[in-house]
This record gives sequence, structure tokens and C-alpha cells, in this order.
Amino acid sequence: MKHLYIFGLFLFGILKASPILAQTKLTGQVTDEKSINIEYASIFLLHARDSSQAGGTVTDAEGRFLLAAVQPGKYLLRSSFIGYQPNFQSFEVTESKADIPLRVILQPAFASLKEAVVIASRPTIIQKPDRMVMNLTNTVLATGYNAIEVLEKAPGIYIDPKSETISLNGKGALVIIDGKKTYLAAADLATFLKSIQSSDIQEVELIASPGAKYDAEGVGGIINIITKKGTQEGTKGTATIGGGFSGNSRQNAGLTLNHQRGNVALTGSYNLSNRHIITSNESRTDYLDEAGTVTNTHQMDNFSGADATTHNYRLAADWNLNKKTSFNAVLRGFNYHRTGIATATTKLLSQHNQPDSSLFSQTNKRNRSQQYAGTIGFKQRISPTKTLTADLDFATYTSEERNDILNEYGGNTDEQQNLYLRNLLPTDIRILAGQADYEQTLGKGKLEAGAKYSIVETGNNAKYEIQDGDNTWVNDAARTNDFVYSEQIAAAYITYSSKLAGFDYRLGLRTEYTDGKGKLLTTNQPSNRSYFNLFPSVLISRSFGNDHFVNAAFSRRISRPSYQSLNPFIYFQDVYTYTQGNPFLKPEFTSSIDVTYTLKNTYTAVLGYAETTNTTSYVTERISEQSVVTRTRAENLDSQTQYYLSLSVPVEVARWWSIHNSLYGSYLRNSLLSVASAPQQLQGFSGVYSVTNTFKVKGDWTPSLSAYFQSGAPYGAVSLKPQYIVNIGLQKKFMDGKFTFRGSYNDILKTSRAKSETNFSNLRSTGIYRWDSHFFNLSLSYNFGNQKVKTAAKDRRAASDEENRIN
Repeated sequence: MKHLYIFGLFLFGILKASPILAQTKLTGQVTDEKSINIEYASIFLLHARDSSQAGGTVTDAEGRFLLAAVQPGKYLLRSSFIGYQPNFQSFEVTESKADIPLRVILQPAFASLKEAVVIASRPTIIQKPDRMVMNLTNTVLATGYNAIEVLEKAPGIYIDPKSETISLNGKGALVIIDGKKTYLAAADLATFLKSIQSSDIQEVELIASPGAKYDAEGVGGIINIITKKGTQEGTKGTATIGGGFSGNSRQNAGLTLNHQRGNVALTGSYNLSNRHIITSNESRTDYLDEAGTVTNTHQMDNFSGADATTHNYRLAADWNLNKKTSFNAVLRGFNYHRTGIATATTKLLSQHNQPDSSLFSQTNKRNRSQQYAGTIGFKQRISPTKTLTADLDFATYTSEERNDILNEYGGNTDEQQNLYLRNLLPTDIRILAGQADYEQTLGKGKLEAGAKYSIVETGNNAKYEIQDGDNTWVNDAARTNDFVYSEQIAAAYITYSSKLAGFDYRLGLRTEYTDGKGKLLTTNQPSNRSYFNLFPSVLISRSFGNDHFVNAAFSRRISRPSYQSLNPFIYFQDVYTYTQGNPFLKPEFTSSIDVTYTLKNTYTAVLGYAETTNTTSYVTERISEQSVVTRTRAENLDSQTQYYLSLSVPVEVARWWSIHNSLYGSYLRNSLLSVASAPQQLQGFSGVYSVTNTFKVKGDWTPSLSAYFQSGAPYGAVSLKPQYIVNIGLQKKFMDGKFTFRGSYNDILKTSRAKSETNFSNLRSTGIYRWDSHFFNLSLSYNFGNQKVKTAAKDRRAASDEENRIN
């Protein structure tokens, strides 16, 4: 804590001693002739003498823009958007003007067309200086999908179908909602995202190099899901109902209500999702001797079917006490219930591929999980150049899984009797976090500073019972375990952004001190750790004329182990395989640098390099040379090096046909030297190509055709095999846009599956994982009331990073 205290004194000194110099801010709002706000309009500030560019930005969801630290002189403001005529305004900036407000009204580029083939709309993919934005409005994704299915179609995102971990550009990413974290990770995060309907999502931001204001968690960057909002008084609502079929049915329904009156805005939403889930997994593992000869083979076929129901709800309120002071409060949560049956057939083969023994298991599964969370927020505009915000978060997460397990032995295992097990696997997590952020203009730029403190307490009391010969249930001490873990993180940051010699720059530094204490109560085994780290970040950008924009970014980030992965207890999958936590697991650290080039605010190329230390991967090993029992455990590999190139190329083939192409390629090298039993490297090239075709035809019909291809790729200690998927969609609006019908057919060729191969130490394994990706979906949404009403309380949550590590 000493380092953090010194940094806090340093930060306070800067804020106290820094003078506030006079400067001019250019603010404005862009609308059409009907006063409808235009988001993502391009704003260019040009010198009047030669039309050279002095600055630029894009408008936000309310059509507003801000250009800070404008120097005295004469200027032209050029505003443009697809389907509208460019607008020019001239003005002069003098030292006496502190703020210049502007109103921009764009006129349509054409009066009207009888054929509905040209419709002004935001592009699906937009590249900003520090992030890529995927817009959902007026796309087939806008309804009928959940958030996890939306992310699967975003450029650069990969979701592991088995573990449901989410990565961005090949590295683990932090998922946040409206700029705030979710307190969930892995399967629980996926469950939460499946409860969010795409009708509530406006856009998805992919931030590969976040600034110091964001938590340093997530070595691959941040995925920010932004929900919808409006701007005017009154009441509005959206009701959505949908259903689908994939061999089994799926249903979803949702209702969102927003009301604003005077200085108070209220929001309530509820979403229900019900579906039948089918998965299967086939694996084969060969055990090798020192000469590389197969001595035994382990085969396993798994099948799982389950019914899952998810409820997601949110209540929020904004209260503007006056023009300078506002408060917000949010209550949110979800409930998840899943029941099903899983079967597994395991065969152990001898050296000559002859059956030696077998095991059949059937598990009746029941799972319930729920989260209740809340936020209280405060924002104070101290002066026109100073703002203070503060947030206090709390969250509780509970999960209870019950399994009844039957194991039947066959083959050369006559001495073994059938084994009956049952278990109760509860998880309890409590989180409290507070954060304060301060902004002020400083010189010709802006200074941002803040601090955050979070406390997390979690417990896992796994109880196993075995049925003895008298059909009596007794405690199974070999499997029962009780693990508790507490963690405190203190953080502070400072960021300064300004202009210099035609360049825009942002410099940031974040400090985080982590103190974690864990103990396996069953064996009294401790797992304690504490560490202090610095996370610098730099962003430099410049425009060259009106058509060329270049920026370079550097950042250092961390990925802490999940709470459960630190639990050293053993979890048996069957008599031959088990997983175990690793109390000595270290956090990953990634330093990355990338350069982005944007042409005509449309075409984008990103070239980058990343170096990760303490890379974490799940490693499967034999417990001894003679044993056929394997253990899977998270291990710190030595390092990972990555070179990557990303291209975003939208093409307008005709007025009625547009194509968006995204290409991501990388060379990845994993060094496994720190794993003593396997001094080797796993490396190779990988590529991802996605294309979306959108058509606009007569009668307001919008068909779409999309495809996704992923080449083979190294993934930790595993090699992924190529896969591809093709989807089609159709959208139709009617009754002046109040009703929207959407249909989609996902994975029409039934090609989506995850194939993998591992050749590690004295094991060689292959696997195929399948899920119900082939489905047909229909949805109908109805918008009623005033559709420009402001949505209350965009969560300014402080403690969402901790949620992302629950599993």
C-alpha cells in the first residue's frame, strides 16, 4: 500500500498545483430537417485559409460533438453523413470566447425515391481512433438473438464453445455493460449474456488498447456492450417476442419501459429466455511411452441435453437535482434454472487397440444460479471545466448445482462394483466496490484522475456422498472440499490528453495493488498472494488531410486467475480423468502496441504486436508414466508472442447491395518452457474472415447473407482446427416502423463445430465438440410511445471487473 499512497499524494499535488488556462471549446449537435439526431456524423474542423484539417470527431448517440482546445483563428466546420448533403459553417475563434455552440442541420442528398433501395443508415462497422464499433440498429441482429450470439458475429471475437470463455484478437477480454463490468466470468458470464436480448443492445465496442481509466483486467482488451437510450420527455416502450427451432424449440420475450418527466428518468426491463440445449463431445487420448509408441488409449463420448430458463431484469432511475448535480440508482439481476441429463461412455483400449475396460455414467443435473446487484451514483459539475463522479456498487452471486451420478463398469473390472455418487456444489460470492473519477481542463488539454477499491469474498463448499453396500449415503472425504477466498484491489489512475504539433495524444498511468488470501479448509492449505503493478498507456493520432487518419497505441494489461482456478482441490470427471486447481497460478501480463490507418473514415487496417508473460493454459498430463489417469490443471506457460493484422473493408456494390468484409490474421508463438514435463513450443498462423451482405429491396424488405471462416490456430497448449459457418436473415418493417419482423437461419450448412488436437508431453489427443448452432429463428418487436425518451441510469458501476472472475 505504500506505493499506492505515494502515488495518491503525487496525484493530489498535480490537481492542486495545476493552473487552468483559457481555451475555447467547440460544441454542437447534428440533426436532420425533422430535428432527428444523427449519430456517427463526421465532423471536420478546417483552417479557413487553406482547408487543412485542424481537428475532427464523430457525433454521439444524441448527435452531439465536442472539439476541445481550439486555437484562435478562422475556421470552417464540415459535417457529413451517408445520404445527406455536406454542411459547411464558417466562424472565428478569439481568446475572449471560451465556448462556441453550433447547430448543424443536414439536408437529404435526394428528395424521395419510389423504390426503397437507398436508405440512410449507420454503417455496421465503424473504426474510431481507439476502438472498433459494431452497430446493431436496423440489422437482422437487432432482435431474435441474445448478447452471446451477437458477440459471436463481431470481428475478432472468439467464444470457446466448451468453456464459453471470450477472447478478442486471440487473447482473453474483459466484457463490460455500458462501460461497467459484470462481476461474472466464463460459463456464468455466458449465462448472463444469454439473458440479454439484442433488442436492448445499440452497439458493441471492441477496445483493443483501453486507456488508464479502465480497469487493467483483460489482456486482450475490453468488449463494451452499449444498451439503447433516447432523449426526449414522455413514455416509450419496446415489446419483443420470438421463437425458434433447432431440433428443439427456443422461446424469448422481453419488455422495456422508459419514462421521463422533468428532471427524473425511470427505466424498467424484463427478458425471458427458454431453450433446450444439446451438446456432444467426442475425444480420444493416446498414452505414449518414451519411444512415442501408443501403450493405451482412452476414448470418451459425451452427450448432454438440458432445459434452461433465464430471467433478466433491471430497474434504474436518474435524478437531475439541478444543472450541476445528478444522482442515479440501479438494481439488476438474473435467475437461471437448468435441468438435464448427461451420459458418458468411456473405453480404455490396450496397446493393440483392444478393449480393456469400460465405464458408462449417467448424471442427472440440476442447477440454479442468481445474482442481485445495485449501484448508487453521483455526478457533480463543479465548474464548466471540472467534473466529479462517484459510484458505490454491491453484488451477491449464488449458485447451487446438484448431481446424481451412476457409474457402471464393464470389461476387465469384475472386481469393481457400480458406483453411485451424489454431490452438492454451492458457490457464494459477495462484492463491494467504490470508485471516484475527476476531470478538468488543464492547459490545452484534459486531465482525468480517479481511484477504485474493491472487496471480494467467495466460498465453495463441495459436498460429495457415496452409496455403500447397505444403500446408505456416506460422506466421500476424497472428493468433498471447502475453499474460501478473499481479495482486495486498490487502484488509482491519471490521464492527460491534448494536442501538440498537429498530433492528438493521450498519456495514462494506472496502478493496482492486489491482496488475495485463499484457504482449502479441508486440508488447511493456504493460497496467499499480493502484488503491485503499473499499467502505462499511450495513444497518439493524427489526420493527414480529410481522408487519412493514423493512430498508434501502447498498453500494458493483466489477467488475474479466476477464483475457482486457485482452488487446489480435485474434481473427478470419471475414474480416469480429473481436474485440479492451481494455488500457485500467476496472473498474465500483456504489453501490446498497434498502429491503425483509416482511409476516408471507412477503410481500416490495424498492424499490431503483443507479448504476454505467464501465459495461462489448461494442460492435461498423466500423473505418472505407468498410469492411465490424467490430470487437467491451469498452468503458467513461459510466454506468448503475437503479430497480427486486421482489415475492415466495406464495399457498396450498388445502392441496394452493400458488403462488409473483416479479415484478421496473426502469427502466434506459445513457449511452454516453464512446464517441466514439456519443454516445447506451439506456434503457427491463423486467420479469420467474416463477410456480411446486406440488400435493400422494394417494400422495405432487407435480406442478408453472412459467412464466417476461421483457419486452424494455436490456442494455449491446444491446436484448433478450421471451421466455418453460413447464416441468412430477413427483416421487414411495417406500420411506419412500429413493427419489425425478423427471421434468421443460422448455420444453414451444419458446419459449426470445434475440432482440436493436442500433442503434449506423453499424450496425444483429439476432440470434436458439437452444439445446436443450426437453428431457425423468428421474432416480432413493437415500439410504442415516444421513441426518443431518455433511458435512465447508464450503469456507472465500479465493481464489474471482479464479476468477470467468478469462475
